[in-house]
Amino acid sequence: MGKQGTIAAGKRILKQNVLCRQIIFLLEGEVQVSLETSKGEHLLSTLKAPTVLGEISFFSGEPSSAHVTTLSQVKVIVIDFDVLHQQVVEGDRVTGLILLNMSEAMAKRASAMTRQLSEIYAKQQEMETQVSEVQQARTAMFGEWSFI
Repeated sequence: MGKQGTIAAGKRILKQNVLCRQIIFLLEGEVQVSLETSKGEHLLSTLKAPTVLGEISFFSGEPSSAHVTTLSQVKVIVIDFDVLHQQVVEGDRVTGLILLNMSEAMAKRASAMTRQLSEIYAKQQEMETQVSEVQQARTAMFGEWSFI
């Protein structure tokens, strides 16, 4: 159903903002996921096998949301969207298991992302409170000074 292969360390296997209608099953090795912004490239996470890569672009039909670069030599299976779709239409049981496993991986990533966003918002609220306290202290210390 898919193509199995080995990819050397240091290779970019998914490029941000490029459409990829293939799903990549990472069987062995480690990759890093990074996001390119106007302020440079930022590491989002490091993933170890076994996992799935490229699922957002694969299922949404939109360009990849991040870069994925191999950190070590990796072993992968790559499946084209049309091939997987045809297997689903034919009712292939193995394909059903593959889709179930991909769904689980995506749900875990969505859950982790939600936790990270929650932490960011909590830190933001804490910082806003600290800024407010500093402004109040500044006003209390210097607010009534007048040299005229």
